[in-house]
Amino acid sequence: MPQTTASQFTTEQVAEAEKAAGTLEALVARLGSDEAFAAALTEQPRKTLADAGLVIEKESMETLMLVDAERFDRACESLFDLVDSDFLITMSVPSCG
Repeated sequence: MPQTTASQFTTEQVAEAEKAAGTLEALVARLGSDEAFAAALTEQPRKTLADAGLVIEKESMETLMLVDAERFDRACESLFDLVDSDFLITMSVPSCG
C-alpha cells in the first residue's frame, strides 16, 4: 500500500486532522493527569467530554486516519492504555440509543 503524505490532502483536511489529533492527545493528557476527570469520564463520558470542551467527531477521526494514520494509532494506543472497554463501547453507541 503506498504511503500518503500531507501534500496529497487539502488544507481543510490537514486542519481537520490536526484538530482531531489535538483532541485525542488532550484527552490522553487529561486522563493521565486528572483522576477526577477520569472518574467522571467513566460515569458520564459524553457530558464529561462536552464539559471539557473535547469534541470527538467521527468524520474528523476518519480524516485523521487518512491524513496521519501513525499519529492516530499512537493516540489510540495511549488512550486504550488509560480507559477500559466499557468506555469505548459507551462512546460507540449513539447517544439516542
